Amino acid sequence: MIGDATVYPISAREAMRNWPTGVAVVTTADREGWWWGCTVNSVASVSTKPPLVAISIPRDAQGRQTFTTADAVAIHVLRAGQEALADHFTEHPTDFDTVQSTHGIRLDCGFESVPLLSDVATRLECRPVNTVTAGANILLLAEVVRARTAHGDPLVHVGDHYRKLARPA
Repeated sequence: MIGDATVYPISAREAMRNWPTGVAVVTTADREGWWWGCTVNSVASVSTKPPLVAISIPRDAQGRQTFTTADAVAIHVLRAGQEALADHFTEHPTDFDTVQSTHGIRLDCGFESVPLLSDVATRLECRPVNTVTAGANILLLAEVVRARTAHGDPLVHVGDHYRKLARPA
């Protein structure tokens, strides 16, 4: 039985570690044309008419201001096996050369010159419509203008580990 207790930020964070999430890389281009990427694990569908998604970006993320003032962003839902790509953008938000040379990901240019990663499970090109400060994060609400899906299972994160989906036999 789960009992009532005072909830502290650390206990809420620990409880949410049991909630599996997908893993995505959000990309954009700044006003000078520099490309930025950020690994996130909180993306949610908000509406289908119009198609809206919410992306949670940590307030301490490198390039946060670039994402919150961007004219366009792309959300790339990573496939199982792309753990190194997720880790890469956590540490190196502007290093797109290594993405091509080490991770073998082809780059394209999308809506409003946003960098697009090839070979991902799903890609959404979006136009930001609002931002909301939410605790230690910024919620970026965006309208989907293009969507693409591919074969393959998405990368999943739960606890401190990446996981693969278990498919029914």
